[in-house]
Amino acid sequence: MVKILFCDWNGTLLDDMPIWDEARRKTFLAFGVEPPTVADYFRELESGDYLEVYRKRGITASRDELNAIYEPAYEERLADATLFSGVMVTLRRLYKNGIRLVLVTSQQNALVVPLLSKFGIDHLFDECAFHIFDKKTVITEIAQRNSVTPDQCSFVGDSPSDIRHAKKAGITAIAFLGGHIPEELLVGADRYIRTFEEILNLS
Repeated sequence: MVKILFCDWNGTLLDDMPIWDEARRKTFLAFGVEPPTVADYFRELESGDYLEVYRKRGITASRDELNAIYEPAYEERLADATLFSGVMVTLRRLYKNGIRLVLVTSQQNALVVPLLSKFGIDHLFDECAFHIFDKKTVITEIAQRNSVTPDQCSFVGDSPSDIRHAKKAGITAIAFLGGHIPEELLVGADRYIRTFEEILNLS
């Protein structure tokens, strides 16, 4: 029985991948570097920290310098982002069933909190962890703090690093196939879903 469902945000709950892609392309181009394809980007995103992808291409700018380019470009179209179909009803059903929902995202809270409120789902999350790159450690700490064993936890995410962090934490890794990241990069997941509602069928 799942007691805690950990959720990624971008590309999992929030359908914002085209917006993210445009913003990260602008960031690479600002340094005169050809942006990697989406497949190459996530193939190289081994730890979950985007800095490593930039470093591999010789970009030595600090995180703040990268964010100064990326964030305005991302925010410019953020109003166009919507939740994936079925997310809201599924989260509400899980919440009603007593499953603790925890958001673990690498995105900064300033880019997430307003949307949680806008979509009316902020109250559904027992806890939110923002700007997290070592998701494995955060997942483990939250599970232990709540006296929940790994076999009672699942993590749903859309990227290879999400799957890796879930597996390292010893919890069930659910790969959300949202159509933006090549499915062959998501090998090793315990479960695969194409619609968010499918989570309700995974006991």
